[in-house]
Amino acid sequence: MISLRKKLASMLDGYEGTAFELGYWDGSSARFGRGTPVARVHFRTRTSFYRSMFDTSLGFGESYVDGTIRIEGDLEEALLALTGPYLHLSQSEVMRPWMQKLIARSLPREKADVEHHYGLGNDFYELYLDKKLQYSCAYFRTQDTSLDQAQDDKIEHTVRKLYLQPGQKLLDVGCGWGHLMFHAAEKYGVQCHGITLCDNQAAYIREEAKRRGLDVHVKVQSYLELPDAPKWDRIVSVGMMCHIGESRIDQFYDKVKSLSAPGAIVLLHCISKMKEATGSDPFVEKHVFPGYWFNSLEGMTTRAADRGYNVLDVENLRRHYALTAHHWRKNFLKNYDLIQRRLGFDDRFMRTWEFYLASVVAGFKSGHMNLIQMVMSNGVNDSYPWTRDFMYERPRAADKAERRAPDAQLYA
Repeated sequence: MISLRKKLASMLDGYEGTAFELGYWDGSSARFGRGTPVARVHFRTRTSFYRSMFDTSLGFGESYVDGTIRIEGDLEEALLALTGPYLHLSQSEVMRPWMQKLIARSLPREKADVEHHYGLGNDFYELYLDKKLQYSCAYFRTQDTSLDQAQDDKIEHTVRKLYLQPGQKLLDVGCGWGHLMFHAAEKYGVQCHGITLCDNQAAYIREEAKRRGLDVHVKVQSYLELPDAPKWDRIVSVGMMCHIGESRIDQFYDKVKSLSAPGAIVLLHCISKMKEATGSDPFVEKHVFPGYWFNSLEGMTTRAADRGYNVLDVENLRRHYALTAHHWRKNFLKNYDLIQRRLGFDDRFMRTWEFYLASVVAGFKSGHMNLIQMVMSNGVNDSYPWTRDFMYERPRAADKAERRAPDAQLYA
C-alpha cells in the first residue's frame, strides 16, 4: 500500500511554485517547488503529518500550537508557500475538507461569537492594533506608511466614498470602537448612529462621544433588530459582514435595503472571495472567529442588483490587508511577553494567535482572500460625483461643516 508521503509527493509532482521543504519524524525530508526553500516544516510526529493532511488547517494549526509541528523560517512565508499546494490538495480525494454546516445561529449565539473574539478586551487589542483600535484593513498610500497613519487614511478614504453632506444621517453597522463615526461627525457634520454586539466597544464610544461633544450614538444590538424607520441617507459597514454567516447573508441585504432612503449611498467593506463558497477555515472557526463566513464578489454584486441597488464603485484592497495583518503580527510578536505577563494568556492562546495572524497575511498575499469596498446607491443617484477625483482632493476643513441639532426621534 502506497504511503501517504509518497502519495503527497506524487500529487505535487511538477509543482513549480514557491519552494518549501517538509521534514518528517523519521529524519527524512522532501522538497517541493523551484529554487531555495523559503521555509522548512518539521512534522515531529506521524500524527501531526496525518492530521495536517486529513484535517486541513485545523490539524496543521493545532499541531503548530501544541508544538508537534515546528517551522524553520518565517511563519508568514511558510504559510504563503503552503497555500497553493493546500488549496490544490483540498480538492482531492486524499484530503477531507471540513465544511461548516449551513445553520442559522440565534441572535444570542451571534453575540456570544462576537464577544468570543472582540470581548478579549481593549488591553489586548491595544498591544497590537493601531492607536485607534481599528480592527479592519488599513489604507497604505505607500508601503512605508505607518499603521497608525494608514488606519487614519482608511477612515478618510472610506468616508469620502460615502460623499457625506452636512446634516445627513449615517448608520454604521458593526461600528467597532466608533472612530469612523467620530471622524464623520466631527469633519463632515453628519449625525451618526452605530450598532455593535460588543459591550466594551459601546461603552468606549459613549464615553468618547460625550468627551468630544459629538453627535454620535450607539446601541448594542443586531442589525436584524433595527426598526425599518427612520431611513438613512448613508449606511456603512466596515469589517462586520464576515460575522453574518452564510445562512443570514440575504437577510442582511434585505435589512440594509429596508433601511436605505431613496438614493441612499451604501458602502460595504468586507473580506471576500471571488466566487461563492460554503464553509470557512476550520482552525479559525474553532479557535478565533466562531461563526464567520466570507462573502464573495459575485455574491455581493448579485445581491445588490437583485434589490435594486446600482453599484457605483468597487475597489480591491487585498494587498493593503496583507500589509495590515503583517503590522499586526509584528506588533503582536514585539509585545508577546508583555501580553502574556499583563493579561495572563497561556502559551496555547499565544501560539494560536500568532498562527492566525500569519495565516491572514498568507491568505491575502496569495489572493485566496480579498478585501472589497463596494459603493452602491439605492436606485439611481446622479448627484454622486462624476469622477473619482473627489476621493483624492485635499480634505475639507472640519470647521466648514455645517451642523444641526440632533434628531430626537432618530435615537429614541
